[in-house]
Amino acid sequence: MALVAIIILVIALIGFFSERIPNFAVTSFVMAALALSGILDVNAILSGLSNSAVITIATMFILSRGLLNTGALQPLTVRMARWSRGQTGRLVLVLAVTVSVASGFINNTPIVIMMVPVLMALSREFQVAPSKLFIPLAYFAILGGTCTLMGTATNLLVDGFYRDAGGSGFSVLEFSRLGIWFLLVGVLYMVLFGQRLLPERESLSSLLPEEKRSTYVSEVVVTPDSGLLGKQVEQAFPSLGVIRFLELVRDEEMYLGAEASAYVLTEGDALILEGEPEDIASFLEKERADLATVVEDDSRVPLRTTETTVYELVIIPDSTFVGRRVRDLGLNRQFGVKVMAVQRSGRHHRMDLRMMRLKVGDTLLVQAEPEHMALVKEAGNVLVVEEYRMGERARRAKRAMATLVAVVVLAMLGVAPLVVLALAGCAVMVMTGCLRGEEALRSIDANVILIMVGTIPLGEAMVETGLIGILVEAMMEFLGSDQPVLLVSALYLLSNLLTAVLSNATVAVLMAPFAFALSASLGVSVEPFLMAIAFGSCTCFVSPIGYQANLIVMGPGGYNVKDYVRVGLPLSFLLWGLATFAIPRLWPF
Repeated sequence: MALVAIIILVIALIGFFSERIPNFAVTSFVMAALALSGILDVNAILSGLSNSAVITIATMFILSRGLLNTGALQPLTVRMARWSRGQTGRLVLVLAVTVSVASGFINNTPIVIMMVPVLMALSREFQVAPSKLFIPLAYFAILGGTCTLMGTATNLLVDGFYRDAGGSGFSVLEFSRLGIWFLLVGVLYMVLFGQRLLPERESLSSLLPEEKRSTYVSEVVVTPDSGLLGKQVEQAFPSLGVIRFLELVRDEEMYLGAEASAYVLTEGDALILEGEPEDIASFLEKERADLATVVEDDSRVPLRTTETTVYELVIIPDSTFVGRRVRDLGLNRQFGVKVMAVQRSGRHHRMDLRMMRLKVGDTLLVQAEPEHMALVKEAGNVLVVEEYRMGERARRAKRAMATLVAVVVLAMLGVAPLVVLALAGCAVMVMTGCLRGEEALRSIDANVILIMVGTIPLGEAMVETGLIGILVEAMMEFLGSDQPVLLVSALYLLSNLLTAVLSNATVAVLMAPFAFALSASLGVSVEPFLMAIAFGSCTCFVSPIGYQANLIVMGPGGYNVKDYVRVGLPLSFLLWGLATFAIPRLWPF
């Protein structure tokens, strides 16, 4: 049976990681395979559907969307940012205060989505490179989530497993005993060292003109007989010229602004330029260059005019665009939007766009008229990276904030279980107009929920077949059973590494059985092992893939994968050391 469980586990992990198969199909396979193999009965297989932690996580998505809809944090952040007076260090501290406190009580992904346009506006106002602000935004959102029970899905799952095993569970602020130290270390690191490691780099969003009525942005391709061949970018586009150079795209690599100034232009290079329509038209004729082609749903056509506006659209987690091909979105048919490129993991994809399946965090570079873009924003499938503006329902921000505060306070007082209070909060959000019923349902991240529904019985199967026992014995033999501190450190590190390639919820579900098995074998408390898994699986900084917050800021911040490794790796080592030292002392064996 252990071999069968291993095969099912491996197939499930490959399915979740590859994203080629929809999560509901992987989940269905896992549940069916466990039943048909006789490893678990039907009640055990369906346990994920009735798990209180899963239901609580679903409700937290709805509560978070209520705050996102009303823009509850935006006015506060803008007011506090004025205190910074344009100093990057102070601005980072403002982010640390507002974002980390908020993410302690609501899902961090909506917070990041809410703050992207605010930060873009502040970076322009204070002339601070966006690359200095957006990774700190994501990191503080992640770190703030470690401070409370409801701050992240992993904490809720770990608490749920502890209660199911007969434990007392954790209080709302139990995680803050270590989470606050994590946050303080993260803030000090980002202010004192992280700012030096972050690149001084503009993003395309920050380079686009603030007022889009008088100037336009176009993509131009260098042809074989173009007069641009052999010229350096700074020679072809002098700083005082009528055409402003924004970005060079070569073999899917992006070079923004000044970083491309010394590059020599070659055939096939794509240039994103800003200027008056007549100036761009004159430039094309003089330099014998062509306008790029764009995707109009299922067709690729030449751009017909220079009088269009360029926008960046980030695919958000609850978007109906996720998993769909670009050609099937109907963007041009519904909204008059033409797709120029898709930016993913720091690369600029221009070829085979129509067949690309979109993922969370993908950035679409599109051309559209402002009135058409208003319709796109209303549909709610993307984050339009632009200046901060108050939403039409901002007047309901106080209601949304009051609802969340009531849920948190009542949970802290123990008036009712968190899942009951969160359900009541969701009802209030809808009844007070903070979000519509269909928005509430759509805000639930089906991928996260389905992964948990499938992996919870998979974790039980690993225990039932003795697979966990075999792995725990091997771990104890390698590290020694007389050094539980090393086992805590190993669990934290393993959870942290796995989160770089799998979701934090998946890691928490699969690692939790190790905590209980180690506790039983050593005859000690399970709490330190559970905390190692909780903190290890929700603090991924070295990869944009492991956490949605990291993915969403990648495009607006102009980052590539190397930026996350360079900035996140030292912080990960610092927190690993802190966890190894602090967890056994805060939660003794």
